[in-house]
Amino acid sequence: MREIKRYVRFYVEQRATWQDQSPRTPRNVVMYFNYDGKRLVSTTGIKVAPIDWDDKKQRVKKLDVPIKREQEVNEYLDRLEQKVNDIYYGALAKGIYPDNNYILKEMKKDRKVEKLTMLEEWKKYLDIRKHNTPKPTHDALRHSYEHFERFAKGMRLNFDDIEPGLLAKYADYLQTEKNHVDNTIHKHFKRLRNFMAYAKDNGLHNNERYKKFNIPEREGRIIFLEWQEVKTLIDYQPETENERRVLDAFIFGCLTAMRYGDCHDLRRSEISPVNFEDIDEQFYSANFRQQKTRKLNIVPLLPEARAIIERHKNEPGDFALPRVRDSEINEAIKEIGRKAGITQQVAVDTFRGGEVETTYYEKWQLLSTKVGRKTFISCAASKGIPVHICAAVAGHSIKVCLKFYAGVADKERFVRVLKDMKLPAAKPKKTVAK
Repeated sequence: MREIKRYVRFYVEQRATWQDQSPRTPRNVVMYFNYDGKRLVSTTGIKVAPIDWDDKKQRVKKLDVPIKREQEVNEYLDRLEQKVNDIYYGALAKGIYPDNNYILKEMKKDRKVEKLTMLEEWKKYLDIRKHNTPKPTHDALRHSYEHFERFAKGMRLNFDDIEPGLLAKYADYLQTEKNHVDNTIHKHFKRLRNFMAYAKDNGLHNNERYKKFNIPEREGRIIFLEWQEVKTLIDYQPETENERRVLDAFIFGCLTAMRYGDCHDLRRSEISPVNFEDIDEQFYSANFRQQKTRKLNIVPLLPEARAIIERHKNEPGDFALPRVRDSEINEAIKEIGRKAGITQQVAVDTFRGGEVETTYYEKWQLLSTKVGRKTFISCAASKGIPVHICAAVAGHSIKVCLKFYAGVADKERFVRVLKDMKLPAAKPKKTVAK
């Protein structure tokens, strides 16, 4: 590659009169070309936040967050710098002494204006996120993109087109065409808004109108097993070996709050003893990296959880639990729950278009691998285990765990309210002798 002559300089535009002086607000990158005592000033079509700009190198900094696309921007500026020098020295070689008009005219020749649509930029965003996002999360991002792509079929949408009117039509499409409930629509909109924020940070648009429309998240009832119901399943005698494997895999989730994917891939080598100086008892824990968050987690193992691992210790391989697909568990555990007598009536709320529909089921009909994780957190909340401990075990944020604490009938709440708020006994009426 030819050496780039340093007659070109790039600066992030700044003006003292601007009200918004935030270093995180994207600004135009301006090109200055000094030659023969003249100066050409031209915008580059690129926007960069000042905080991301290296004034000395005149390029975007090497950033920790790859989705900022610093390499793509810097390569574009390199090509632009080379092109200006090529035009200048090419003109001199022809005996032409160029001026600003000549250089600008030559720069416009053969210029391919590649302005991607909003959906094309969204697709590039997914490709970038693929490298730093767990697969389940990336799959969810991709599904949201695909739904919007189908909705927008035949439209060539730009970022400025994403406004409340269009988003209201998109919400109707998800509700009527896809039969999605409000909370599912909320998740799709949340991912869309995250992409729009990313695009704004990268200088692709200045649209803020999309923020004025959203579908709120509706808080539903948490479906979980009572601790006594977990004991009922532990005491249940499986009729087949497959029932035993399904039951053990499901119960282990109830006893540990682990996501099923983490349970499924847990290895015996990740089970280790834990000792404390001031306690004689030896404990055991599962030490693993969560698939969803990629974070390390340490989960205390109850004796019943350890008994399940012990029961399958002679199976081939290093996996601690039976290798059963979650779809197989979700189908079989319902029948096991019915046989075990998990028949308590529970209400399920479904929100559609702001309206709530309540349907009643016997609890066994709702059993799935997700119920196991919710069971541990909800039962821990009802037993008064502090929220930060529960969050640490489950690998949740405290904010998420608080939803479970708000939705359970804990003993202290009832005792304190019914005892301390008890109205005084009525005083006996005095009888007046006639």
